[in-house]
Amino acid sequence: MNHTCAVLSVSASLFGALLFGLSLGFSGPSIDTMKNNVTTPGGDLIEIGAGSSLFIFHTTTEASLFGSMLNIGAMVGALGGGPLNEKIGRKWSLVGASPLFVLTSLWIGLASAAWQLIVARVIMGIALGMSSFSVPTYVGEVSPTKYRGLLGACNQLAITIGILLAYVLGLAFRTRAGSIDPNATSTTFCNWRLLSFIYIIPSALLGICMFFAPESPRWLASKSRDEAAKAVLLRLRGVDDTHPEVKAELAALDAIQAKSDAEGRGSIKRTLKALNRSRMQFFIGIMLQVLQQFAGVNGIIFYQTSIFQAAGINNRDEVALLVMAVQVGVALIGTLIVDKAGRRVLLISAATGMCISAVCEGLFFYLRDVSGNQHVGWLAIVAALCYIASFSVGVGGIPWLILAELFPDEVRGLAASVATMINWLCSFLVTQFLTQITDAITFYGTFWLFAGVCLIMVLFVVLMVPETKGRTFEEIQAYFQRRYRFGSTHSAV
Repeated sequence: MNHTCAVLSVSASLFGALLFGLSLGFSGPSIDTMKNNVTTPGGDLIEIGAGSSLFIFHTTTEASLFGSMLNIGAMVGALGGGPLNEKIGRKWSLVGASPLFVLTSLWIGLASAAWQLIVARVIMGIALGMSSFSVPTYVGEVSPTKYRGLLGACNQLAITIGILLAYVLGLAFRTRAGSIDPNATSTTFCNWRLLSFIYIIPSALLGICMFFAPESPRWLASKSRDEAAKAVLLRLRGVDDTHPEVKAELAALDAIQAKSDAEGRGSIKRTLKALNRSRMQFFIGIMLQVLQQFAGVNGIIFYQTSIFQAAGINNRDEVALLVMAVQVGVALIGTLIVDKAGRRVLLISAATGMCISAVCEGLFFYLRDVSGNQHVGWLAIVAALCYIASFSVGVGGIPWLILAELFPDEVRGLAASVATMINWLCSFLVTQFLTQITDAITFYGTFWLFAGVCLIMVLFVVLMVPETKGRTFEEIQAYFQRRYRFGSTHSAV
């Protein structure tokens, strides 16, 4: 088989995942400049130049809304994008998200008031919500079964690269911003307007590249476009219809179309029946998204400066780049081994690593705050890096990969959109209430709470999540039918 077309199609869609990371990473290097809150290593404020357009947030509420509205928009985009994804297809959903990314990147770069930035951030969130489930769904459906894990894991890799790229570009586009402060240099403030303009490039490339990419053959078959589905499949696999593996996939497309014709293409009754048949998959998909967010990765990111300062590292840029480099490196390792190790093994191992790391992080804060031990900074940094590494190798990406594998064709996009909306909701809740949680149960209590969630994830995966490595979509659905029939919760087959 020649998988060049499939790889190119996946690569085109991964601009959506890259924009996921870029969107999340935008605030990191830019928010202090936007608030005029850049300080020296000693904590002294460096005043931005009078009248600089880079100082735009005059209240903490404006800055907070700029950060949180991305999550709100993403919830709307994910939930509303589900029916759209089923109606117009995976390809055109991603093509449609592209101009939204372009326009909002342009608007943020040109904005003259805080409200404009906040509204643009909401719209960017809508595009992000649409693309965040469309990308893994599309990748799963165009990838050959043998390499579905490898190509699907590239989604998380592209997200981490996007976050790192946002920070690197934010460090590259620096300016004095007209400051007369003696501590100001040409690299003090982030030119976030120029950074936003740069985002237009990958935003446009998403639409351009996906325009020339094929539609998912499984989606085409579900819409009774049999000939188009078969032609696309042969193009993706690079062989003719006599190849034995392609014969099996062609038979699956015939079955999808026959089922669609029999149950009524696009009917509400058909959708409800399919959702009812998929309730176990729906539960698994949603719980993995909930546990991923409540496991506390935002807590580590939020408090990373404090954690690394305890280890004697005071440069925030060094801290951020180190964490992001670990994310990218370990995500690459996870991408390369996911089809060898399997989804379950990686998830269980990663969640276990996060659990142990969170316990150790909590132990550091306990020793520092309760026992007064100021000589265990090494424990904080080791635990934080191990936590980030464990998240990146499995818990960060595999829930998205499995989300694209669990559901039958007729509801895959819709179900994935609901699970994605839940993910963004949980992310919003953790981000908004993290400070209140730490105030209520202390730092060490918070990290031990995260450890408890990670332990729950381990048990959940062991009991509920099946291994999908090397299985066709039809084999995965047959597995769940057997589970329904025998009422089993055992996930090993």
